[in-house]
Amino acid sequence: MNLVKVLPALMFIYSIPSVAAEVTTAPSTLAASSITEKNLYGTWLCQHDMEEPNTKMSIKVNYKINYLANGQSNGSGDLFFKINGMPELKYSVTDNSTWVLKGNDLTIKSKDINFKNVSHPKLESLLNLKKILPATVNESGTIVSLTKTTLKVKSASYGEVYTCGKVVSRS
Repeated sequence: MNLVKVLPALMFIYSIPSVAAEVTTAPSTLAASSITEKNLYGTWLCQHDMEEPNTKMSIKVNYKINYLANGQSNGSGDLFFKINGMPELKYSVTDNSTWVLKGNDLTIKSKDINFKNVSHPKLESLLNLKKILPATVNESGTIVSLTKTTLKVKSASYGEVYTCGKVVSRS
């Protein structure tokens, strides 16, 4: 299993974008020049499915990330692995990172990533996936579009475009 090749892309998804939150679906009014730090601020919900081509391992990501004005970000969510012949593994993931936007290029440097096997903790000692999961990740991507409701980023290491929806709090 070549999970190490897939992890930078997964962590980028985690670094992209509580009770009473929802993803907005209203049309955006931002122009093409909207790729600015200010428009990136806030919480984003990123969901993505992929398959690792060599092992056919299915990977699903459901993650919220909050980009702060001070260049910090924090996020949490779930990561699901499905390998033929094995039960689906669910990991709870939290991350604290720094981020920099230069033009359309977004760079994420994690400071602290935590993975916890919540579906089958007893399998963890056998599989020992935590041993190959990174403690930190440096990843970059190009923002393809940024509106008031949607963030699309093309991963530099994996080449896929990931889409995140802006999360707004209900009043």
